Amino acid sequence: MERSVRIIIYLYSCFVVVFAGRDSQYVQTKVYKEFESQSIFSEKTDSLLRCSVWCSSTVDCRRILYDKETKLCSLYDQGEHCLTDEAVIGKVCFRVLSICDEAHCERCPIGFYGDRCQHVIEDCADGTRKNVVPLTITTSFIRLSSSSHAIEVLCDFGHGGWTFILTRDGSRPEINFNRTWSEYVRGFGYRGGNHWLGLENVHKIIENHPRFKLQLFIRYGSPARMAFSHYSGFYICNVTDNYKIFFASFDENPNLPTGNSFTNGSYSINGRPFSTYDRDYSNYDCPGRFGGGWWFLDDPVCSRANVNGRRSGDNFESTWHWLDNLGNRTDLLGLFMKIFRETDNY
Repeated sequence: MERSVRIIIYLYSCFVVVFAGRDSQYVQTKVYKEFESQSIFSEKTDSLLRCSVWCSSTVDCRRILYDKETKLCSLYDQGEHCLTDEAVIGKVCFRVLSICDEAHCERCPIGFYGDRCQHVIEDCADGTRKNVVPLTITTSFIRLSSSSHAIEVLCDFGHGGWTFILTRDGSRPEINFNRTWSEYVRGFGYRGGNHWLGLENVHKIIENHPRFKLQLFIRYGSPARMAFSHYSGFYICNVTDNYKIFFASFDENPNLPTGNSFTNGSYSINGRPFSTYDRDYSNYDCPGRFGGGWWFLDDPVCSRANVNGRRSGDNFESTWHWLDNLGNRTDLLGLFMKIFRETDNY
């Protein structure tokens, strides 16, 4: 039998639903008009109050999208903000802050933990090690170093806790990666679709622990094939050093090789600053030619890979490509970069 609702309290953009000895706290977030696929947990037509109660009593619900005109209530198991390909007007989005009884919180936002959801994991590996997250690929909150602010990232918890810093998914609507310096610093796009985490965010994650490695995963061709490799000793400097990038070594999977387009001989991007079209350190208009920001060389070649280009650019340079091993292919289906603490033995 459904438990009866006793009171609902509205406080600015946050409200609390209290029922049968438990209270569910929600915070209102944003609704964006953007065609980007999201996995709806469940949906039905009801009032906003009953929608919130439904979410509170549904295992794994952590966010709701409510249409005040159609009364359609949609539940999600993750995420901070709501996306819709319809009109934004009349729609509201709420994220679960916590669902608690008198003693403890039985459901926290992914990444938060503790008897009152008072702690936040430092990165995705931290969540897996502490066993406070689901063992799957999902969005999660993490707390960056030198900051009390939690941000949302995409995590691969099923393989030890990798934090995605770049997702390029060819099955999702394409977004423009030819962005300004400030946009590349703070991040852009939508987690789980096409997304850049942000140079400053990556730097602060790395500051938490002394050693990280980067994994590169590529899907390509028809029928679809995959390749992946690792770069150990991955590091990004701070803004004072223009986010220079460093790798210690390259480790390739011999059965599914990507080739090494990042640190290949004289074309290595080791020690290079990040460049965008409005802050170019390449001296050869590499961001303009490649159509996106990157750690470009001070050389006419610019880079042996273009992971931030368009799926179908005006020419080869501006199109997605990865030269080593894959050659002059532009039929990439997806490209993902994620980082992991090397000090954690998974």
